[in-house]
Amino acid sequence: MEIPDDSEICPYCTAHVKKRVRIKSIYVFALILILVSATYAVLAYTSSGVQITKISNLTIDDNYRFVHVRGTVIKYPTAYDSNYGVTQLSFVLSDGSGEITVKIYRDLVDKVVKEHKVPGIGDTVDVEGTFSYGSRKSITVNNVEFLNIYCGTFTPVHIKALAQGSPWDFKNGELVAVEGNITSVREYSFGFISSIDDSVDLIIPHAYTTLGIVDTKLLGSGVVKIYGSLKFYQPKNPSPSYETVNLSKVMKNPESYNKSSIHIPWARVVKQDTKNSAIVVNANGTNVTVYSRHGVAHYSPGDFVEIQGKFTQYNGTWEISVTRSSDFITEPRWEIIMSSKQFEIINKKTYSNTTNPQIYSLVEAKGVVADYRDLSAGYLITLWSNNHTYDVYVESVNSVSGKLDYGERVIVKGMVTLYKGEKEFKVRAFTNDSVEVVS
Repeated sequence: MEIPDDSEICPYCTAHVKKRVRIKSIYVFALILILVSATYAVLAYTSSGVQITKISNLTIDDNYRFVHVRGTVIKYPTAYDSNYGVTQLSFVLSDGSGEITVKIYRDLVDKVVKEHKVPGIGDTVDVEGTFSYGSRKSITVNNVEFLNIYCGTFTPVHIKALAQGSPWDFKNGELVAVEGNITSVREYSFGFISSIDDSVDLIIPHAYTTLGIVDTKLLGSGVVKIYGSLKFYQPKNPSPSYETVNLSKVMKNPESYNKSSIHIPWARVVKQDTKNSAIVVNANGTNVTVYSRHGVAHYSPGDFVEIQGKFTQYNGTWEISVTRSSDFITEPRWEIIMSSKQFEIINKKTYSNTTNPQIYSLVEAKGVVADYRDLSAGYLITLWSNNHTYDVYVESVNSVSGKLDYGERVIVKGMVTLYKGEKEFKVRAFTNDSVEVVS
């Protein structure tokens, strides 16, 4: 039953009619509510609005809460793969107050790779997800929109500066870009180590190759520009019982250091004496002889070494004696850990046949196997080609197709490198280099 529009009293029940709401107004109001709800849903999908929390403030009371953290990647990402593909991608963040592991599972991993959201060391990451409190704090990302990567600035550095850089010349985690040639590729459980111009090692995390971010075959196809973070690698950690000394100060008053255990973090080899198992090194502008029971053939003039041993006098000469199990001579160096920004091909190279190959060129040589020797992982071949003999170092047996034998005709594809000052053909593993037996 309808009430006339001009009625102030209902003719059916005598109730007062003060204000009426039209059906059309109800529809308009409902539409506004729908639009507001949809807008809120979109905003909630792209940004939760949760405030950033310091990692140190996250406790067991926050277990399974949705949290928001921001920090710097301090360890390169790891990927866990199985017969079903990559099941988890993780990396570690630090905000200065603490550390937390970020975990990404299954299908979301593919989206993260597709949207270039796999971080590298030194990147700033803004992440929201479900917090888990345990022996290690972790956060699980459930939406790719809640993961944002902010890459730092890469400073160009010459490869020689890194190769000769002392521990104090650069900083761990410093972002750099270098240009060079990939002269070697070796596989390890954590990823690949590739040598750049035989001077600096490049670490390619397992996650980058597993996820298809880095192709080692493309990486070794020419002069490349590498982006990454620096890490100073020390083969052995100094013992706290050895005193780190200034060599110049020691040699000015050697008697006060007689028979003491000393540590020299950085010295340059200036002379090698393999007959007496000794090298002469220079540190702080001062020379000293270093004797090693295990020999010194590996150390050449120009190399940089770290030394830990006993300072003593032998036949009237002061020297550092490296003879005890805790003593060592090692070659510390700067390494580059590749960034997820990957690399650029500066000059793509092709394999060519030439009698006078240049260093770092790619060559294709057809010839006969005059001699070969099995190595632990590959081969050393003497190749007769174009009336010359060439040394061919094959890094991996997997690079050889066919049965290698004396007198067999082969086609060798590799890079020209230097070994003990002489040119050799290096067939690098995990690249397009190869040895094909054709007869």
